[in-house]
Amino acid sequence: MMEWITPTWFILAGFLAGIIGEKVIFKKLETLVTNKQIVGSKIIFRSLHRMTFIWFVIAGCFWAILSSPLKPDIAIVLQKILTIALLFSVTLVLARLTVGFVNLFIRRAEGVPTSLISNLAKATVFVLGTLIILQTVGV
Repeated sequence: MMEWITPTWFILAGFLAGIIGEKVIFKKLETLVTNKQIVGSKIIFRSLHRMTFIWFVIAGCFWAILSSPLKPDIAIVLQKILTIALLFSVTLVLARLTVGFVNLFIRRAEGVPTSLISNLAKATVFVLGTLIILQTVGV
């Protein structure tokens, strides 16, 4: 029972760091960048919305797995699951960024259907992300 205290603290620390990162640091950084009126800053912050929390939780779970007394084969499977979750979240952020910047660029040009090109760009990012995940897993 005592060997599970450290992994539990890592998971709780990941949750706490995610909440602090999302509610405090992310919001202050967002207001700082928004006040400077940098082109595309809203797109970047919309793309990263809720992802910092997820990344901190995944990091906490990863450290919990490393410090837990699990059998090595179970630990490897759990690490692969966390790696898949992390890669999928990064793929989601990149897809959101791609769609946002494609829409920003297309709004300046006229006569091109925005939804078609942005959905094509999003599908391309998701396909590439899926291929990277499959390669990481070893399929």
